[in-house]
Amino acid sequence: CLLALFISNTYSQSFKTVGNKIYYDDKWVTFNGIGLTCTEYMMKPEMDSLNPYPGYWAFTSCFGGPSSKGGPIELNKEPQNVLNYLTGNNFTQSPQTKKVAFKSPFDQVVDTTESPDHFPIVRMPMTASCYLYDQDVDTGNHADYVNTIDKLVEFFTSNSVAVVLDLHWNCPDDSAISGCTGAQGAPMALAKFGSNPGAVTFWSTISKKYAANPLVLYELFNEPWLQPQDFTSYYNGDSKYAGMKQMYEAIRSNTDNPIIIGGAQSYALDAQTLLGFWIQYGTDNNGKYPTNVIFNHHPYQGAGQGLEHSPQSVMRFALASKTVAPVIFTEFGQYCCGSKGKPCAGGTCTNSDTGDNFVFNIVNMCLQYDISWIGWAWRGTNDDYPCHSTPDCNQPDMRNTDGTLVDATYGGADWKTVWSTFVSASSPQVQDAVNGETLAPKVMEPAGYLVRPCIQGDYNLGGICGWDEDVSTTSGIITVHNLTVQSIYDSYLPGLPPNGSCAGQGCANIQCQTYTGPCQGQ
Repeated sequence: CLLALFISNTYSQSFKTVGNKIYYDDKWVTFNGIGLTCTEYMMKPEMDSLNPYPGYWAFTSCFGGPSSKGGPIELNKEPQNVLNYLTGNNFTQSPQTKKVAFKSPFDQVVDTTESPDHFPIVRMPMTASCYLYDQDVDTGNHADYVNTIDKLVEFFTSNSVAVVLDLHWNCPDDSAISGCTGAQGAPMALAKFGSNPGAVTFWSTISKKYAANPLVLYELFNEPWLQPQDFTSYYNGDSKYAGMKQMYEAIRSNTDNPIIIGGAQSYALDAQTLLGFWIQYGTDNNGKYPTNVIFNHHPYQGAGQGLEHSPQSVMRFALASKTVAPVIFTEFGQYCCGSKGKPCAGGTCTNSDTGDNFVFNIVNMCLQYDISWIGWAWRGTNDDYPCHSTPDCNQPDMRNTDGTLVDATYGGADWKTVWSTFVSASSPQVQDAVNGETLAPKVMEPAGYLVRPCIQGDYNLGGICGWDEDVSTTSGIITVHNLTVQSIYDSYLPGLPPNGSCAGQGCANIQCQTYTGPCQGQ
């Protein structure tokens, strides 16, 4: 059984990955949590050009900042609003989970005899240049940004909530640093911010500071969007980009805490280059693979996303990635889809069939397949364009107007129902609304639609069916090129041995496509 291949070891109050599982204090866990947003832009240059003082917006509309002009850094009420859902009766850490018992061969990929505990987590997006350099902070002092982040980390981790520190942007969209690509304009972490040291220095600084805090995790870069031919830049870095290996090793020089890595392509929706990273690192280090890493994907639906974002395809990315490492979705959401209420100004749903119940079905799938997740996102006090304190499903928001989870009144996901069904419930039950049927594209997916392994045809992802279990990832038979040339739009069964074969992914009777590489007759 794919999810039962790895044996628990004893760890003392720290997170460790063993195979595709995460352990904390000798207990198997998956993360359930809430993503913050606004921390990446809360103090960017000119943020407070119309406000009483620099840092005012961060304190009043984000999660904290200078409480007065030149005053001390303080948190506002929003961190507590978030914490309310991650502690006490709103969060069950040791639920009695009831999964759907798959029939053969799908039972190979789901462990129905054991389920993990749930560990609360928040994700904190950051802008690296704001953390390092005075000129990219509206107060003129990067220590104000640093100290605000410090207070948030201390607030959550002191309440036993894990924190993901996410390099979300290199520089803000109005960066004062000449030559630093702002916001989402860069497809990868930058080697330099203008003429200043860039992402590697950022991670070296961050990981050194929090090395002694076992509840801090590191997400190397939010959403890479390189091309297949750019794998070398993604992996090793170059004069323009900081490579994943460089950033990984900068953190590893200071701490063994978990590192979250997203794929090189399609805005962190790419299993191929994650597996390529794993292979290349093992090849470079004589069979020693990265330690304590978690692979990351960002599925969304409803605003023009194609079938590669569908639950069927997302499941395939996750199962491929889980052949070597645990998986987390550090972002996911639905844009202006939903059967309740009306979306706020500017929001339309272009994929209602797959989008109306997307968040509910992703969390349902995560419970079945033991995938960690962090919803996107709690936007401070929601004082943001265009809705001004009203949930904006075109973002999409998790916070309602009163500091509680949204209930889809304004369109978008019904996070309130998701939370009560899967997170606060003492005995959450995986739902199977269509009893195992694989729905075709453009067919309405009801709440509780649970996808099975081995989806082919319209929901595919990569050109390789898998390898026999005796194929070594360091033998030279499997190369990075085998994976990175694949397309997420047409596929069969990617994955690495011993679990990446057709049989290991629950598809023993599937005839794979003719392939000139190492398909090994499956």
